[in-house]
Amino acid sequence: MKNVLFIVYYFPPMGGSGVQRPLKFVKYLREFGWNPIVLCPEPGAYHTFDESLNEELQNLNIDVFRVEADTPFHKISQRKKDVNIPEPLGQVLRWISNFIYLPDNKKKWIGPGFKKALEIIDSKKIDLIFSTAPPYSNLMLAKRIKDKTGIPVVMDLRDDWVGSHLLRYPTRWHRKKMEALEIETLSKADELLTVNEHIADSINSRVLKKPKVIGHGYDPQDFEDANAIAPSSPNKISFLYSGVFYPDSTPKVFLQAMAKLFQKKPHLRGRIELQFQGGLNATHWKTINKLNLTSLIVDYGYVDHKTATKNLLKANILWLNIGQKKNPEIISLGKTSEYFATKKPILGLVPEGSAKELLLNYGRAYLAKPYDVDEVSSQLGHLIKDFEDDNIPDYSAEFVELFNRKYLTQELTKIFNEISTQ
Repeated sequence: MKNVLFIVYYFPPMGGSGVQRPLKFVKYLREFGWNPIVLCPEPGAYHTFDESLNEELQNLNIDVFRVEADTPFHKISQRKKDVNIPEPLGQVLRWISNFIYLPDNKKKWIGPGFKKALEIIDSKKIDLIFSTAPPYSNLMLAKRIKDKTGIPVVMDLRDDWVGSHLLRYPTRWHRKKMEALEIETLSKADELLTVNEHIADSINSRVLKKPKVIGHGYDPQDFEDANAIAPSSPNKISFLYSGVFYPDSTPKVFLQAMAKLFQKKPHLRGRIELQFQGGLNATHWKTINKLNLTSLIVDYGYVDHKTATKNLLKANILWLNIGQKKNPEIISLGKTSEYFATKKPILGLVPEGSAKELLLNYGRAYLAKPYDVDEVSSQLGHLIKDFEDDNIPDYSAEFVELFNRKYLTQELTKIFNEISTQ
């Protein structure tokens, strides 16, 4: 069995969407002839910790090497581990961080990570390095290891780099500097990966090296008991949104559309329940109260991943929201594949682009522009009527299976095998 050194930043006990992809790859790699060895920093201060994912990691019995880092989050963690920063302050801190740190504020783990990587390579035969981003510091670390050792490297981008919807450049100098870092780093990869064709094309336009695509996925083991889970509110039609909201992606349009539908069809009010897992903030509650929707809301707050998947299965209808993000056409949310795994109808508030294409291929989806209250309200009306009439369109089982984490891991190892034998 060959060894692959996994370079990650977000890893259990951390939670959230960035943890899922590397953890689930690690879970299934051995079935296809590759033994994962993980290198990551100590968690530091973070907004989400997930004991269910940490328990899953412990059961895998793999080698995980953690290093002390000197990032701002590790300095904060000396006082407090769980950190939730109010959004207005968060925006200011992100701007300051983007001004000071390139490629990101995790870069100070590159030094200790490099030292530990060389120790691992000296003690174990490492056949390949896999590094996943963001943070993009992970990719720079992988490049540095390759420059020193010559071990082949696969670089995985869950988001675009220079064109990321998450980045705001303080000046043109910052963007130019980031473009140079991107080309310098990605050009050293033996293979590039990303999660959709739109990001692959974006990266290729700058780096002149097109990544292969292995999308987000769902773990079939997380959904094994699907048929045994009863609806959370059997006498109501429950809509569930899973995940956190951001300033450029809020529930406001959905809530306004639902309120508008009740104006036209007041009898539906007693039939609907609106569930949220990930947390609603004061601004969201202000909108809810203003629209007189308070009695319909179930706010689960933050829940661990195991509970989150059960809540997905308990709901009747799931909904997605891209919102007013930068470069929305390149975004494909990680939760989408888990939505597919439930085989539930999905309301997608999405623009043209990757997310819409996925939902159209899924089949059991109702789509509307994310800013058009009238269109969202109309689609809500159609969806509720179809649900009550048992007339929901079918889903594509073949398409859903493409997102199975075991299948995706097998596709990843095909790339590993090809590179490691060159």
